[in-house]
Amino acid sequence: MRSLLRSAVVAGLALLTFMADGFAAEQTLKIVFPFSAGGSGDAVARLVAEHLQKSLGRPVIVENKVGAGGRIGALAVKDALPDGSTLLFAGSSQLTLQPHIYPDLGYDPAVDLAPISQVVRFDQALAISSQVPAKSVKELVVWLKANPDKAIYGSPGAGTFPHFAGIEFGRLSGVDFRHIPYRGTSAALPDLLSGRIAVYIASQAELIELHKSGSIRILATTGISRSTTLPDIPTLKESGIDVVVPGWFGFYAPARMPAELVERLQNEIIAIVRLPDVHAKILAIGYEPTATTSAELKKIQLAEFERWGPIVKASGYKP
Repeated sequence: MRSLLRSAVVAGLALLTFMADGFAAEQTLKIVFPFSAGGSGDAVARLVAEHLQKSLGRPVIVENKVGAGGRIGALAVKDALPDGSTLLFAGSSQLTLQPHIYPDLGYDPAVDLAPISQVVRFDQALAISSQVPAKSVKELVVWLKANPDKAIYGSPGAGTFPHFAGIEFGRLSGVDFRHIPYRGTSAALPDLLSGRIAVYIASQAELIELHKSGSIRILATTGISRSTTLPDIPTLKESGIDVVVPGWFGFYAPARMPAELVERLQNEIIAIVRLPDVHAKILAIGYEPTATTSAELKKIQLAEFERWGPIVKASGYKP
């Protein structure tokens, strides 16, 4: 009992300290990115972190806490103190798709995490090894059915939108796909480039430069309409496979963070994303900058959560 009381007093004092100036005194702000370093999402997290450090006048670091399709990182932030020292740069699949897939997710995104701001949105891309002779989605389906031992696709992690896009692609095309989850795209690229896996699905920003160099071929994207950065590439829906899987990244905090601190972080992040140089760098990475308010992100999250429930159920997918 005494130790519990001491913990409560310490937490209360910490709360009073950060309430005085906005953050816990002398605290480093840690941004948890639940996927591997070196990818496009990680680049955006570090870009925002660099500018947050300047605007807040405090150290800001990015920690890559990978595994379980992003769930390990989300759990770490859920359990963190709500003192402004820990944020999550979350992928949309963690918040709108995974709750329908995993009955024991370990956290409820709508209850355990406080939305701050959506920063970017993007499409997924279906890419193939240069060793696969297909030049279109239709040709890929024919080739995969003729070579069932090659019907293997990779994604940046289990329970992510790329993973689920592959499930839907296989279901609708009649391809008996087998899935390999990687710890991020950087871990998957050696297998894709060497031809050990025929197909890889991830955010287009992760794959666009390799596509341009000819090392891989992007056959389709998963947006409602064609990507502005890949206007010559059709969507999966255009290609006869009705799979629409947009994605986004946004900042979240532990649910108990005071509203005034959420608002301050929201305003700081929105201002950073709207800076001309930051806006240009995000576009160059391959994402579309958004910079929403906390309320707008909450609305987006709820709408997409409700959309994915029936889709997951109809797919029959079980972890």
